[in-house]
Amino acid sequence: MSKDIHDDIRSRLAAGEKFLLLSHIRPDGDAVGSLLGLGLSLQAAGKQVEMMLEDGVPPNFRQLEGAREIVRKPAQVFDTLIVLDASDPQRVGNGYAFTQPDIQIDHHVTNLNFAKINLVLPEAVATSAILAEFIPEWGFTITPSAASALLAGIITDSIGFRTSNMNPQALRISADLMERGANLPELYFTTLVQRS
Repeated sequence: MSKDIHDDIRSRLAAGEKFLLLSHIRPDGDAVGSLLGLGLSLQAAGKQVEMMLEDGVPPNFRQLEGAREIVRKPAQVFDTLIVLDASDPQRVGNGYAFTQPDIQIDHHVTNLNFAKINLVLPEAVATSAILAEFIPEWGFTITPSAASALLAGIITDSIGFRTSNMNPQALRISADLMERGANLPELYFTTLVQRS
């Protein structure tokens, strides 16, 4: 991965003051987890952040801290638009009528690279894993609440660490999130076991 793209993301995140974060319709754990993981990390740095899911938060993720802040329609004016875990603009929903995103971060091989800055890593187990790895490099702190959200995204997209793209790096990232305050057994139960 080019160092330049991380420099670009770091600079854009530092310069932004009012952020709108979006993820895809029919959201799964990675959509919710990546939205909250980045959103809460930006808020902890004093940024104004609005997080949007057109279809709202599924019941098994509503216990995550910050989930009640996620809206179905944006209300505030923003200077930085970030799309997470969505391979194309249509995946954001019927109401998508925004300008070209400033940044998009995703792990789907089908991604159309539709933002000004595109961080797309198809080898990653989840978008939440990409964020967990790089948020500190971009100059932000992963709070315990953000760590929980990101780990929830990894757990659900990997179906409890069982998908074929699970790798040692994803497990190391998950362990780091636990050290930052995420409770693996609790998240596993609330996001996977209770749902089945």
